[in-house]
Amino acid sequence: MIKSREFQKLLRNFIIALLISLLISLGLGIISYNTYKNYIISNNAKIVANLIKHNPDKEEEIIKAINNNDGNIEDGYKILEEYNIEKDSLNLIKNTKNLEINIILITVLTSLISIIIISILYFKNLRKFYKKIDMINLYINDVLNDNYTLNLREYEEGTFSSLKNDVYKITNKLREQSENLLKDKKYLEQTLSDISHQLKTPLTSMNVINNLLLDDNLDKDIKKEFLAKNATQLDRIEWLVTSLLKLSKLESGTIKLKKEKVNVSKLVESALNPLRIPIELKNQTLIVEGDKKINIVADYNWTVEALVNIIKNAHEHTKEKGTIKISFEDNPLYVLIKVEDNGEGIKPKDINHIFERFYKGSSNNKESIGIGLNMSKNIIDRQNGEISVKSKLGSSTVFYIKFYKNVV
Repeated sequence: MIKSREFQKLLRNFIIALLISLLISLGLGIISYNTYKNYIISNNAKIVANLIKHNPDKEEEIIKAINNNDGNIEDGYKILEEYNIEKDSLNLIKNTKNLEINIILITVLTSLISIIIISILYFKNLRKFYKKIDMINLYINDVLNDNYTLNLREYEEGTFSSLKNDVYKITNKLREQSENLLKDKKYLEQTLSDISHQLKTPLTSMNVINNLLLDDNLDKDIKKEFLAKNATQLDRIEWLVTSLLKLSKLESGTIKLKKEKVNVSKLVESALNPLRIPIELKNQTLIVEGDKKINIVADYNWTVEALVNIIKNAHEHTKEKGTIKISFEDNPLYVLIKVEDNGEGIKPKDINHIFERFYKGSSNNKESIGIGLNMSKNIIDRQNGEISVKSKLGSSTVFYIKFYKNVV
């Protein structure tokens, strides 16, 4: 509690008020003392004057007696009793009764002033406390009404300042959660819209083919051709759904990518396995170059998935008898994997969008869905990596994949 800035301030104000009241009491006490002393001196002066007036021949003895402090007080009381003068009936005591009353009044007044000063300071600080509490209440009500624009931060020390800053931190977290929920909602809407759009084309095609297949007079060879087309469309739908599920798991964070030592040469070989036959069918030349001892830290299976999509893109956009080259090298900062082809290249207006989901651009490949490169970028970005592309229209395309080392 002593560490509380507000409590320290209240304690300081209390001490100041107490010191002020003590100074006032001391001042009034000094005034009372001087007044009392003046009463005694004046009464003594009157007694001396009366004694000398009635005994002028004994003035010197009277003065000596006053200056002599060796007299016995009890003897003085006895002499007074002989003349029937009681202690309480002395003129001096009668005169000082008013002084006693004054001293009592001064003491009471001093106490009242101290209480008033302390009360004013207390209620002033109490009012500030309640004002701060009301401010926090209003702020919380605004937050509950989804108003996150207010700033409650304070840069002073103290319990209330600490409370305000904590409330502000909670507000920021709630705002971030609200923004993320809104983004997720928009993302879900966009994803559902994209999926609907992507599924619409193959389903429409399949529906038309099925209507044609209902014709009993349809030639068997044509039926086989239509059935083959339906099978292709089903494969496309399956690949689309599977890819979207993978992407959703990645972006939602339900899948945690592993951090394991991966050999790049084996990684490339695994990515090439499903693509070797399609590459051979197009009579394309495949070149793989790189130090077989180079390793990276990554998730093996997901990184293979990323490379498959990139190499597949190179294969699909390279003509027959073209060349696909995959190379990898090591340097102190990162491991670089390059996927090059001498295919049709990418148009300048498309190159900045090729990693966007469902972006097809102006490619001649009508079967492209525009999801593979987006998935690859997503996987690489989540592993301290970076992917970029350079291309010359009608000449070549090069994908640069970097896996950085010791990234915190």
